[in-house]
Amino acid sequence: MIDWTRVEELRNDLGDEDFDEITSLFLEEVEERLDCLKSGGSDNLADDFHFVKGSAANLGFATLRETCETAELAHDFGDIPRLLAVYQQSKAAFLQGV
Repeated sequence: MIDWTRVEELRNDLGDEDFDEITSLFLEEVEERLDCLKSGGSDNLADDFHFVKGSAANLGFATLRETCETAELAHDFGDIPRLLAVYQQSKAAFLQGV
């Protein structure tokens, strides 16, 4: 679910303080996008999925990245409940592990 090697690389590269800042920013920005998707307020689902995929890859949310990538490759952005569930599971695992 979480690529802990990536998380540790990022923490080592940034240091604890900057890592915590990046983590907070990631959670805030991704949750804004997901809230927009959940409410049906997105103008471009493909862009939103791509943004979440890139953000997830950067912070080591492997399953979330894979979920977005699968949707992109299939051009199927309709399973937003699954995306939200994967995010919540990933976030819980991440917060428990850091």
